Amino acid sequence: MRTLAWYAFGAIAALCVSCGADHRDLPTGFAYDPPAAPTGLVVAGGEEMSTITWSYTAIDRASIREFRVYEYFASYDMMQLIGTTTDTVFVDSLLIGNLDYCYKVSAVDTSNFEGWRTGSVCAFVRSAR
Repeated sequence: MRTLAWYAFGAIAALCVSCGADHRDLPTGFAYDPPAAPTGLVVAGGEEMSTITWSYTAIDRASIREFRVYEYFASYDMMQLIGTTTDTVFVDSLLIGNLDYCYKVSAVDTSNFEGWRTGSVCAFVRSAR
């Protein structure tokens, strides 16, 4: 049994050495600077709707393809993508009134890499009269 284990270990070591030799000139790291998280997230609850706004600098905005808006469920620490926009305003409509709704927003660059999300911000949504 020991011989079989040593044989397997030797084969794996040989593969690792071979692979390392074949790729020794390739870069070992992936350098990427993700888009910054949007700032100044504000959620205004209305009648069965929420208006979500945020800020993003004009210089950084040139490399942004879209913003992703997530509804955040704090009690479960989960979130769900509810939409995308190229603007810094998003309206979430057809909501159920008399509930709090929480949101997070992230930026996606022109290479389709998503950056950090904002912290969650919540607002109370009223029922329509």
